[in-house]
Amino acid sequence: MLLMEMAIKSPKGSIIDVPRGTQDLGTKEAITMKEIISVTEEIFKRFGFSPLITPSIENTEVLNANAYGEESTKEMFVMEGGDIALRFDFTVPLARFMAMNKDIPLPFKRYQIGNVWRKDEPQHMRSREIVQADIDIVGSTDLASDIEIIATSLRALEALGIKDCLLLINSRPILNLILGHFKVPAEKQKDVIRVFDKISKMSMTDTISQLKALGIAENDVQSMIAFITEKMTNNDKLSKLEVNIPESKPETSKLRSVLSGLEKYGLKEEVRIDLSLARGLDYYTGMIWEVVIETAEGRSPSISGGGRYDGLIGLYSKSGIPAVGTSIGISRIFEILNARSAQKTYAKVFIAQIGPDSGEYSIGVANRMRDAGIYVDLNVTDRGISKQLEYSSSMGIRYVAIIGSKEKESGKVKLRDMQSGTEELLDVDAAIALMKK
Repeated sequence: MLLMEMAIKSPKGSIIDVPRGTQDLGTKEAITMKEIISVTEEIFKRFGFSPLITPSIENTEVLNANAYGEESTKEMFVMEGGDIALRFDFTVPLARFMAMNKDIPLPFKRYQIGNVWRKDEPQHMRSREIVQADIDIVGSTDLASDIEIIATSLRALEALGIKDCLLLINSRPILNLILGHFKVPAEKQKDVIRVFDKISKMSMTDTISQLKALGIAENDVQSMIAFITEKMTNNDKLSKLEVNIPESKPETSKLRSVLSGLEKYGLKEEVRIDLSLARGLDYYTGMIWEVVIETAEGRSPSISGGGRYDGLIGLYSKSGIPAVGTSIGISRIFEILNARSAQKTYAKVFIAQIGPDSGEYSIGVANRMRDAGIYVDLNVTDRGISKQLEYSSSMGIRYVAIIGSKEKESGKVKLRDMQSGTEELLDVDAAIALMKK
């Protein structure tokens, strides 16, 4: 489980626990998490993104600059004194960084991977401490930037082996035009967008009820929901928009360009225009998207999502800079992949020792293997060979290099493959070559 809230009693009888919505990662889980991060980072680097590291805490004045919206600011962990808070995501810290560093060559392609914190109610696939991986392109208004960002994130999901991904895409300007078409007052539009942002998590009855509570007539509510949720092909949805809302044509043209551009990347994922997609944060100004996993059993929460936010950096700087970015929910992907993983250690070989005189030679063998790039676990306790083999098996280490007096005298190792059960007496270099296969 992602939310591991196991309590234990200390010798004094008090309860020792992790904070709600957080978890410890044991060795197996930590390896899985690090591998997810490593694969994701590698894809980011292949697409030309450079790393950025910002503080885990930000001034609340920065975080409250109308960037997140009222609902999200309620979820911030504000620290004692109230002048600083834990970061909620990586986007606002990036905007603050860009405002402070105006000499950075543009476009600036950056990635950041790390923890963010949200003070909401812990539940399945929703924690208070979250690992995210973000990529952004700052300084370009061209749709090629939006396409590159989306393609990079989908490539990362492919590299991680995430199956059945579905890209949902929409446009904030189109959403605003739809709201205007159905005569939603301008002062109510942000509230309606927040309802739309939860539409996949609510029943239709609750959706209608919340929209009516905002003062929208029931007939308009029914018509609007039918308009944005009608099942059609991507082309038919865009054509419907152009017929019913002619002023949407410049924006539908952009969506067509994005769909066409993504095809050139040879991506495997289905792409679907979703006119109900809202992305509830207030700073989005253009394209918005989410990636979910869709199977016969249903649809997962979003595992990735982002959009264009051309006005955000201007909140911190006299001059606005266009930007587009997306986030991959590493914690949610961890929950999906961790159940598949059985790896408990990075070690590929365990060096088992027979007798007290093999220690120095064993260390020498371990040094040679490590210098060759092999991950080695060396026995460091006084235990018999059977216990050493038992340990190696329990850790899932494939190879055991058994070293006793005979191996020491011959300058070799007895290499056992724990999967096949085969065993060979080999020179150390030959053993290294075999394991590198």
